[in-house]
Amino acid sequence: MTTQYFQHLYDLLHRRQPFFGSGLEESLERIPDADLHQPVEHRTIAQLLEHMLAWRRDLGKRLLGEPREKIELNTLQDWPPPDPTKTKADYLAELTDTTAKIRRGLEAFNMEQLTDKLHPDYDYTSVDLLEGGAHHDIYHLGQLNLIAAILQHRRAATS
Repeated sequence: MTTQYFQHLYDLLHRRQPFFGSGLEESLERIPDADLHQPVEHRTIAQLLEHMLAWRRDLGKRLLGEPREKIELNTLQDWPPPDPTKTKADYLAELTDTTAKIRRGLEAFNMEQLTDKLHPDYDYTSVDLLEGGAHHDIYHLGQLNLIAAILQHRRAATS
């Protein structure tokens, strides 16, 4: 595995029509700003984006060796509440910023550490971290697109 392999994984997230459906920006283009904060069951698109951004920021900091707080699962750090005034343009700008930071981190990453454990209490390695970050975004991108489709269907059913 090389730096280019991991950069390719993150590039896939931003491509048009990657093999798994739609890329991040492509998906957000189709979503009206009004839908960002509309709940479907217990989630909104904005909540998913805030969650994705929290983990992307964490990954960027980790890769660059910057200080970071541990994110505890199912806490406000893991699922930060969205600012109701945030727009699609705001989220796109943050996605661009976190992508740039992750790319800088990947360029600086020492590939000889790929199989190193990240923490003595966990069985995760750097490979898990690098691949897991991309998988995490793809997983939640699917949820984001599902919520968007449900909201679109609701609008069509009421018009």
